[in-house]
Amino acid sequence: MDSAESKPTRLFICLALAIITCAVYCRVGWFDFVNYDDPDYVLQNNPVKSGLSLDGIVWAFTHFHAGNWHPVTWISHMLDCQIFGLNPGPQHWINVLLHAANAILLFLLLQRLTGALWRSAIVAGLFAVHPLHVESVAWISERKNVLSTFFGLLALIAYVRYVRESNADESGSSKSKKWYRWPLVLFALSLMSKPMLVTLPFVMLLLDYWPLQRVPNIGWRSFALPQFVKLIREKKWWFTLTAASCVVTFFAQKSGGAIMSSDHFPFGLRIANAINSYVDYIVKALHPVNLAVFYPLRAQPLWHLLAAAVALLMISIAAILSTRRFPFFLVGWLWFLGTLVPVIGFIQVGGQGMADRYMYVPLIGLLIAVVWGIAELLRRVKAPAAIGGTVAAGVMIAFAGISFWQLPFWQNSLTLFSHALEVTHDNAPANNNLGTALATQGRLDEALAHYAEAVRIDPGNASFQGNLATALLRAGQRDAAIAHYHDALRDNPNFAEAYSNLGEIFLSEHQVDQALTNFEAAVRANPESAGMRNNLANALLAAGKMDDALAQYLTAVRLDPSDATVRLDTGLALLKAGHYADAKTQFAEAVRLDPSLAPAHFELGRLLFLQKQFLAALNELGDAVKIQPNYPSAEFYESAAFAEIGQYDAAIAAADHALASAQQAGETNLAAHIQEALQSYKSQRPYRPAAPKAD
Repeated sequence: MDSAESKPTRLFICLALAIITCAVYCRVGWFDFVNYDDPDYVLQNNPVKSGLSLDGIVWAFTHFHAGNWHPVTWISHMLDCQIFGLNPGPQHWINVLLHAANAILLFLLLQRLTGALWRSAIVAGLFAVHPLHVESVAWISERKNVLSTFFGLLALIAYVRYVRESNADESGSSKSKKWYRWPLVLFALSLMSKPMLVTLPFVMLLLDYWPLQRVPNIGWRSFALPQFVKLIREKKWWFTLTAASCVVTFFAQKSGGAIMSSDHFPFGLRIANAINSYVDYIVKALHPVNLAVFYPLRAQPLWHLLAAAVALLMISIAAILSTRRFPFFLVGWLWFLGTLVPVIGFIQVGGQGMADRYMYVPLIGLLIAVVWGIAELLRRVKAPAAIGGTVAAGVMIAFAGISFWQLPFWQNSLTLFSHALEVTHDNAPANNNLGTALATQGRLDEALAHYAEAVRIDPGNASFQGNLATALLRAGQRDAAIAHYHDALRDNPNFAEAYSNLGEIFLSEHQVDQALTNFEAAVRANPESAGMRNNLANALLAAGKMDDALAQYLTAVRLDPSDATVRLDTGLALLKAGHYADAKTQFAEAVRLDPSLAPAHFELGRLLFLQKQFLAALNELGDAVKIQPNYPSAEFYESAAFAEIGQYDAAIAAADHALASAQQAGETNLAAHIQEALQSYKSQRPYRPAAPKAD
């Protein structure tokens, strides 16, 4: 199956891996963000969506966010936003290119380790097209997975170089020391992308056994303990990084509320789920169908648990007994078992039982065991090399076809979660996120049904209760919405969004004291939210507390300088306080940040008019009217600006349209001002409006 190594052949294989990967994933450039993690990671993450900056880099290294500490991943997303903005297509393609690079690095690693050119190529090819990897590649938020693996594979390649240099020079020259440091640096970058590869020192020990043969292979009856102890000591700094990453990750996950308590998932259920999941992962690796973005954790029948435990035990015994003749089997098997340990559920993070993305690295171990095992079998029966190549090509084509078929489910939230509900049962997160996707499209009745189903399945989830409450409020069911917000707060007393939404209800009903109470609670729960600060400022302004309101508005601007709505509200408050220059700055920034925000154009235009900058005012007021054609206040000021520059026909036309719009909207106060202005224009006189108020 293997042929002589040659540089052109390696280059051809690398190129083929890149082409195959891009061909399978070629459609991702048209895919959207999804409403699962993507908002936290990119769309609503202010430091990330603002692009690459020194402040953003400092934030990445000094903050836990979304239950994670992975500064290299945050910087990667910042760089995306700096270059591509919030365009999801190129961000998807970066994932694809990293996945293609990982397939190439895996090939180079295995080929350098074993010298087996075509076996290494087959493992890398299967890795590139395997359907279990669609989730890691087609999901923008899983940049952390492909990026972490990229650095992890580079670390292993550097480690192989270190071992070879050490073997060639027993004196411990500076050259071998340099190659000792590089794997450490790359390992640190991997952990700072995602802590999945905390098990990398364990993988290095496996590679020391086979194929590096730094430990004599004398069978399972005799274990070379002294050699292993020496190799473990050699990796003390790798294990130190592993320990540090585990501690940081634990606190990050705990701060984000992702670690589930024993009340939710008893330890016995976790152990049972781990055993079942190991077998389920093997089944999905061999038969990758009915894949979903979320698999709910469910208790399995006792017979299923016993069968899974027996299967794992039998495979482990077979791997140990075959150590001397087939060391690759033991190494591949332990690679699979060991690299899954951080995510197998002993410490339960989230409510999933398993996840396709968790197999991104562990699958390599299974592929090594299977590919090397089949190659050895074919060699022993002296089968023609073409048989192995044909089988490998057939499996690769089949997996590529399944991946190509699976990929479109990731094109948006509707397709993703609709498919998840088709292939799983009682899936509360899938119902919740599908409800959000439907609500975004205005399909409120369908959204309500899915939100209600999510709450039925998991009534103790505050987020699901809050989403149902918001949908009920949009449907006009105020009392039911308030009841569900209170249910959400009972389950999570620090649920900032629920407090904020209750505050908005009370503020809209002019119950300012109750609104303030809830907005203040929201800010206490989430002091870094610009939107919640802005809401609190609106309530303070309604209560007549101008100084306190301005302080909150300006804090909101500092927290999220890219939020056009916050800029607009801050400008209005500054205008009301008589700070015209500062208000003008905020309105101009709002227009720059969101050119489609008609009220920002209007307020900037009105302020320019009051400052007698009539031509500049006309530009802004004209934009407001183009964006929002029936905008009587903007049309009124536009007519006045036309009159100021002597264009009375245009002033009369604009005023006529403004009058019709005001009357249709029932704004009688404004309509009266417009009628006065019309009389002035017909007499060839300008009209100087005050700041009219709608009824």
